[in-house]
Amino acid sequence: MPLAAGTCLGQYEIRSPLGAGGMGEVYLARDTKLERTVALKVLSPEVAHDNRQMGRFVLEAKAASALSHPNVAHIYEIDEAEGMSFIAMEYVEGQPLDRLIGGHPLSTPEIVDFASQMADALDEAHSKKIVHRDIKPSNIIITPRGRVKVLDFGLAKVEEAWDPSSEIATQVKTNPGVVMGTVPYMSPEQARGKEVDSRTDIWSLGVVMYQMATGRLPFRSASAHDMINLISNSQPKAISHYNDEAPAELERIIRKCLEKERGRRYQSAGDLLVDLKNLKRDDETGATRVLRQRRSRRAVNSLAVLPLVNVGADPSADYLSDGITESIIDSLSQLPRLKVMARSTVFRYKGREADAQEVGRELDVQAVLAGRVQLQGGRLIIKVELVDVADGSRMWGEQYNRTPSDIFEVQEEIAREISKGLRLKLSGEQKKRLAKRYTDDAAAYTLYLKGIYQNSKWTGEGWRKGVEYFNRAIEADPSYALAYAGLASSYVKLGLFGAMPQREAYPKARAAASKALQMDEMLAEAHGALGFVKMIDEWDWPGTEAEYRRAIELNPNYADVHKLYGYHLIHMCRYDEAIREMQRAVELDPLSLEYMTSLGDAYYYARRYDEAADQLWKALEMEPGYGEAHLFLARTREQQGRFDEAVAGFRRASELTGDVPASSGLGRGYALSDRVGKARGILSELKELSNRRYVDPTYLALIHLGLGEHDEAFTLLEQAYADHSAWMVHLKAEPMFDAVRADARFTSLLERVGLS
Repeated sequence: MPLAAGTCLGQYEIRSPLGAGGMGEVYLARDTKLERTVALKVLSPEVAHDNRQMGRFVLEAKAASALSHPNVAHIYEIDEAEGMSFIAMEYVEGQPLDRLIGGHPLSTPEIVDFASQMADALDEAHSKKIVHRDIKPSNIIITPRGRVKVLDFGLAKVEEAWDPSSEIATQVKTNPGVVMGTVPYMSPEQARGKEVDSRTDIWSLGVVMYQMATGRLPFRSASAHDMINLISNSQPKAISHYNDEAPAELERIIRKCLEKERGRRYQSAGDLLVDLKNLKRDDETGATRVLRQRRSRRAVNSLAVLPLVNVGADPSADYLSDGITESIIDSLSQLPRLKVMARSTVFRYKGREADAQEVGRELDVQAVLAGRVQLQGGRLIIKVELVDVADGSRMWGEQYNRTPSDIFEVQEEIAREISKGLRLKLSGEQKKRLAKRYTDDAAAYTLYLKGIYQNSKWTGEGWRKGVEYFNRAIEADPSYALAYAGLASSYVKLGLFGAMPQREAYPKARAAASKALQMDEMLAEAHGALGFVKMIDEWDWPGTEAEYRRAIELNPNYADVHKLYGYHLIHMCRYDEAIREMQRAVELDPLSLEYMTSLGDAYYYARRYDEAADQLWKALEMEPGYGEAHLFLARTREQQGRFDEAVAGFRRASELTGDVPASSGLGRGYALSDRVGKARGILSELKELSNRRYVDPTYLALIHLGLGEHDEAFTLLEQAYADHSAWMVHLKAEPMFDAVRADARFTSLLERVGLS
């Protein structure tokens, strides 16, 4: 039976399952002593009671722990607790190689790089007389930085020279005729149950290399018996049949790994590594140019647009470089089958000397656009280049020297040339959308760029200036739909973050978004803004869903609307769908603390508290001072009954934000941990604050609920309803209301908000 989240084996707390194999199950766990995440391999009871299998389990730990190599996952310890045997090992974040391949060839530089790291790891293992015997893509993780990690020495064979006194090596040695491993990656001798040695791993690595080069296995059959026959007697098709970009030398290396007779293969992983390094050197000194020309024919499906650098003497012209960057992102985001990194992620690189290839690897994209903008003597100079992340080659580049009034043509040409460079196949309608021009007035466009530049500052003053610039753009061109969409966005943020009264901000946002859609129904930004107003201000749940779904349909790369739609799904208690939307937002904007925290919030609402805590810790590891993550983690700890941790978390959030939600949480935490005097002290402070500024009554009600004072809580909730509080949208999903769900007064509130 799988172990439930929260189960403790010694110092390890189970978080979630990672996978299962023939010997047991692997879990994500937390080492509570050393405060680190680990992978815990727990032996199944059937294996634990089998002396031979148990010996092999112990061998895995001893064999792998003997290896100290950057490409081998480290083993921390082997232990037993609660009647279960387990190994604690390094948890490697990244992507399994089989998922990275995904049925498509990798680039030659990637193949050579990954294979070199694998060969280096095997060379180290073989020097310790350890044969892996189960090399396959699912046992190989590629970290976000391109580091290979070889996992699972669960089928490892230790040759007798490793430890002559060890009984384990004798106990687990494969008996003749017993087949160990995964059939498609087995060597001929392994498939026939013969004795194996280090050259068996070289064969399996050859299969993995063939798969990286072609996207498919060298031997394929639905029947294991037929597969073994093919492995033993047939030759695979030439790699060039599936991938004409692969150099002949790479094919020769892979063929040598796949020789049927062991004596004809590489006799050591070290020899293989030498040939791979020579291939890399030769490509870098000459053949790479031809390779890059061939690789340009491969379609690219993911892209990051780095902030264009303002290289002029006037820093106030940042609005131009930032605005052009955002316009390019917006245009390309609308294209199908192309993942474009969100603005908030790429703008983290602004002001840094960022290497395009390194950024691409960090963001897990195939191509990066980088460039410079300069206003000089009445001329607009833009220089851009598209870089292939796999090998750093220049896929496309151009320099434009135009007048500022030509900015529309320049942006259209850049977007068009990028789509060509990425080998995207666009329909006529998609080409029209890519080239769509929302205004022909250069002055209106300049004002619009200044508006989005101010909006991106995420301050009340910035949003107010955004309103000013967008209104001036509309005055210059009353038919400028995109300026109306920007205006709606500014008003939404002014209302959401309290920089303008909601009763004033949201009607203005609704009017601006509606005007934008009257002019152009295809504006995803306007649909997103209108969806938010329908959710928060109108409690129009079908209308909210329709607007968000339309925005995503028009722009699948719109990270913020994925997050907002996720919250709408939370309000509807459709938690699995909500989590998928939040995950999509994180995928599009992986450096966004907001989206990482929102994903943790989705797990919280779904009552999946362990996963919520794990996700929120990820955000805090990225930025320890992020107050909202501390707040959400404290709420999670409260629901787990860990009140002391909750109080500490609310106190830290209050120190960082100084805001009402954290103070309310702290008061509730005190109430639930029987520190009634302190809870009432927080209540008094919030009531006094409400005499000077608006305090949502819900925050007071939540403390009263913690104190068990339901009548006082419902009086305040009715006041919040009368105020049209934004908290009302959370009523149905919020765990803090679980204690009063059966109360008729709560049912009445749900009905009036439309959430019954």
